[in-house]
Amino acid sequence: MNRIKWAATCVMLAASLSASCAQTEEQEVIEPPGTELEGMFRYMADAAIFRDCRNGKSYPVSMEGQYIELERAYLNSGIEPGAELMINVNGQLLERPAMEGNRNKIKLIVDKLNNIYPDKTCSPEVHAELFGTYWKLVELGGKAVITPDGMKEAHMILAANESRAHGNAGCNNFFGQFETKDLALSFSPLGSTMMACPAAMDTEQAFLAALGATTRYEISGLFLKLYADDQLLARLEAVYL
Repeated sequence: MNRIKWAATCVMLAASLSASCAQTEEQEVIEPPGTELEGMFRYMADAAIFRDCRNGKSYPVSMEGQYIELERAYLNSGIEPGAELMINVNGQLLERPAMEGNRNKIKLIVDKLNNIYPDKTCSPEVHAELFGTYWKLVELGGKAVITPDGMKEAHMILAANESRAHGNAGCNNFFGQFETKDLALSFSPLGSTMMACPAAMDTEQAFLAALGATTRYEISGLFLKLYADDQLLARLEAVYL
């Protein structure tokens, strides 16, 4: 990865006095400008997301560069709002400091929209294993999960030989049993430790409720989706430690 610096300069005038200030922040270049990228784009609840066809990883799309052209094409494509649309773009992936939480975010900057494919989709060639994988919680109820500063990230691990689930719900460790057959998946009532973490309790309660309601799952690339029948409850990302 290459390191680049972006500088923003502000000018302030007051009466006969003037001053200038400069603020510089560093960003990591993950993919350089002009890289051809193909994947699935969706816009939902004021959030734009790009899912890379190469590996299934998802990135927020920054509303700069040629983003407006991409959003216009999406809205005029005829697909249902919030659904995914396959796109081909030239762009760059940059790691930037997150506005919230304690982790940087990798964002897609669109340099050029090449094409859209309303009738196509893509699937990654390599898929993570359900068992023995560290699954980090990234989305609950359609909203991105942000780990508060100083807190553990919510995650789970499923052990095949004991049908045992354990992890952290954002504040407390949890543990219990699960059952799975084919794509069916359900969890027994889960036990947990009893710490109080005001900044993480909303996520914790929603995550444990989602696990309790889960009836099936899907794995695509590095992502695990938990469903209650046809309702998407949560998305988790495979992290290899």
